[in-house]
Amino acid sequence: MAKIFNVNGACRPDKHYMVDLRSRLEKIKKMVNLEEYFVINRARQYGKTTILRALSEYLRDDYLVISLDFQKMSYSDFENEAAFVHGMAREVCKQVRHPQDIPVTIKEGLSRLADRADAGARMAELFDWSSEWCWQSDRPVVLIVDEADTATNNQVFLDFLAQTRAAYLDRDVTHAFHSVILAGVHDVRNIGQKIRPDTEHRMNSPWNIAAAFRVDMSFSAEEIARMLAAYEADHHTGMDIQAVAGLLYSYTSGYPYLVSRVCKYMDENTVKRQ
Repeated sequence: MAKIFNVNGACRPDKHYMVDLRSRLEKIKKMVNLEEYFVINRARQYGKTTILRALSEYLRDDYLVISLDFQKMSYSDFENEAAFVHGMAREVCKQVRHPQDIPVTIKEGLSRLADRADAGARMAELFDWSSEWCWQSDRPVVLIVDEADTATNNQVFLDFLAQTRAAYLDRDVTHAFHSVILAGVHDVRNIGQKIRPDTEHRMNSPWNIAAAFRVDMSFSAEEIARMLAAYEADHHTGMDIQAVAGLLYSYTSGYPYLVSRVCKYMDENTVKRQ
């Protein structure tokens, strides 16, 4: 099947025309190597999910990656602490690719926490099992959470961030995730103000340990040109690749969705293939 320009959901290199993500992945991996906890917050359709999926694969040779998406958890999973623990444990168990990646005792413990019949499940138990897993794993464990800000109006999410921060600060005495990456539209470092009543606003975010994320997610003109070159090699339209790439960058400032959307329109409506 021929590749297409994709504007609906995450892009896959085997199905879609894409820019080369390797330079971004290398920069993000350097942050992971430094054991940093950080947030990738960008506007909708800026390529966050695409980069996270590619990153999960990019890290797997050196790390055990647990990649979650809070959109897969229902509203009821955020109603209270026990429900959140059930939902998180359930999703973590589902994301483990190979049985050898999780010790039997850890899998059994998380499975018990995922049982909604246990109305007394506590966040501390979830982190105790996570710490034990990090200790027993043959590779450092990295946690990735996409659409993290889905839960920002819920107190249990603040509690989750607070527990994660506590684990980060105690890494010299107990085992914790090697790196934690949260992604969303909003910067969860600021949600401490959002969730409290107006009279109780504070600046003490539960995610104030996050390192600054300075990786440029927009497309450069050169990257757009290389993507167009791949398209031209397939379709032989005779386009002036450099000129078209320059125009695309000029009109879109490299916003990933806009670049792909214009390319898709040209492909479907204006290109006369030879």
